[in-house]
Amino acid sequence: MRRRRLLIVLTLLLTGLLAVACGGQQATPEAEPPATAAETDETRLYVFSNSSPHVSVVGAATNEVIETADIPNFTSWTWNDDNNFFDGENLWLGTKDPDTNEVSVLLLNLESLEVAERIPLGTDEVTLYIGKPSQDGRLFVSKHASGQVAAIDIATREVLEIKNIPVDGGVACDVDVAVGSDGVERVYVPTDNGDTVLSLDSESLEPLSTYTAPPDTRPFMLTAATTKDQVWVQERNTNANLVLDAVTLEEVQRIPAGEGVIVNTFSPDEQLSYLGHTSDVVVTAVNTETLEEEQRIQVGNNPQKLAVHPNGQFVYAILTREGALAVIDTTTWEVTERVPLGTNPTTVYAHRIES
Repeated sequence: MRRRRLLIVLTLLLTGLLAVACGGQQATPEAEPPATAAETDETRLYVFSNSSPHVSVVGAATNEVIETADIPNFTSWTWNDDNNFFDGENLWLGTKDPDTNEVSVLLLNLESLEVAERIPLGTDEVTLYIGKPSQDGRLFVSKHASGQVAAIDIATREVLEIKNIPVDGGVACDVDVAVGSDGVERVYVPTDNGDTVLSLDSESLEPLSTYTAPPDTRPFMLTAATTKDQVWVQERNTNANLVLDAVTLEEVQRIPAGEGVIVNTFSPDEQLSYLGHTSDVVVTAVNTETLEEEQRIQVGNNPQKLAVHPNGQFVYAILTREGALAVIDTTTWEVTERVPLGTNPTTVYAHRIES
């Protein structure tokens, strides 16, 4: 045993002497730097188009198209935006057959990009709109020209009812749902040329209150905040965004916007509202507390649909007349990327992939 220990000591000494003779220490492998947040970002942007490819998936880490798909027996998309419902597997999207006016809700699995189900809703001459679900698991879909709101059970995927609502000669131009500070859940519908905004009881779909707009202002799109009593309504003829009290439907403030303001979406903390436009080149950021404009960012032609990264740092705007997706960095308020899509985009939806 003593002899073995002596041999080990001599071996170690000889190794050290050889290392010195060769001019240095033994090399150790360099540790690779840890991956940055951008490199590990699993957020995907799903861009939808009426031309092939119908779905383009953009990776937020690289801002490059990483996958595309076509929808079997595809007709056309209706109005879809980042307020559409995601059930944990499927994104619920509206479709319409322009030849027959048949409309349906299509459930698209975001992992496989395959159609999980189609839910027919009869016919409509124009389009559908999909909002957030109610607390008891019903999804509301407004049928534009029909002046109707459909309720779908999101668990069974059964159409529970399709109800006419009082659109005052207008249309059911969008839909959203929110619970007010009074604990009442309401469904909100603007009527466009009806010059009204309705709040409906979420259980019965009976009217609770009506906002009557000045003549020919045409409130036509909206989004309800989930953490504050605000409904943001885009007006067709005033180039303004109207903020209503979600409980009373009283007018809070009318905010000047760009030409053809058509959509809004909120930052994850709902401290900012972003406005997109159909006849302008800007995206506008408005503070939801002060209701004052904070930034107006030039992004390119026709940024009429928006999505926000789950971390709030990036806002994405589809440029329908440029076939591209603009990426806005909210730390600098600059467009940092333009992602070419090779198709004519109509909608963008942001989704974080859960590992």
